[in-house]
Amino acid sequence: MRKGHNIHKFSISKYKLLLKTLKGYDVKFKKYNDNLNSGKNILLRHDVDFCPLRALEIAKLEKELKVTSTYFFLINTNFYNIHSLENTKAVLEILKLGHEVGLHFDASLFSSNKSLNSECKKEIKVLEKVIGRKIYIVSFHRPAKNLLSYEKKIANIEHTYMPKYFKKIDYCSDSQGEWRYNTPLSIIKKKTPDDFTLHLLTHPIWWTTPEQLTAAEKVDFHLKRKNYIYAELAAYNCKPYSVYLGNLQNSKAKL
Repeated sequence: MRKGHNIHKFSISKYKLLLKTLKGYDVKFKKYNDNLNSGKNILLRHDVDFCPLRALEIAKLEKELKVTSTYFFLINTNFYNIHSLENTKAVLEILKLGHEVGLHFDASLFSSNKSLNSECKKEIKVLEKVIGRKIYIVSFHRPAKNLLSYEKKIANIEHTYMPKYFKKIDYCSDSQGEWRYNTPLSIIKKKTPDDFTLHLLTHPIWWTTPEQLTAAEKVDFHLKRKNYIYAELAAYNCKPYSVYLGNLQNSKAKL
């Protein structure tokens, strides 16, 4: 089963195959506050840049396969509202499935280390209020080079780019819709039976959209679906727009 699984395209079925293949190497899926000093470990992380509902789809699959991971959510973003009913329910369900939740912090919005810490503290409190429990880990959104392997904690909390998680163990990411820092399977295949930990970062947007699409097309696919949902919601809440949308659809049907 381990041969020939060099995954190049991302889909929900491919993600399931990846997890099953990783489990074939007798690894244990760990969380950031677990002991990572012994055994064969996968530190599985998801940065949720676009949609908590897509993250929930991944979380349900992981539960099915008895895999645990950590999901990082943005507070300061225009792509989703963590306080909306459906998104809050999605985050809480991810916790109920046995996964962890951390803060995905966009440090690029702030200019100094002082403001980084104070603003991060504010966002941590917001997310803690949403989930009803303490946050103990932060990941940076699109981190600048000076934050990669940044040794200090942020807001007195560990972050995923500290050397212990980024340099001193193996690291692999699907950033920009392709494997970077090698593929997870190629990294593991080179390991001896001795202890190791692989820090594996994925983004739900790549795995929950059609496999045949490019990374750019996957984002476009997601945005078009969201626009369609927003249009339906606007039509439901605004009669003039509902009439306009109906007339527009009738006009297109006649073409």
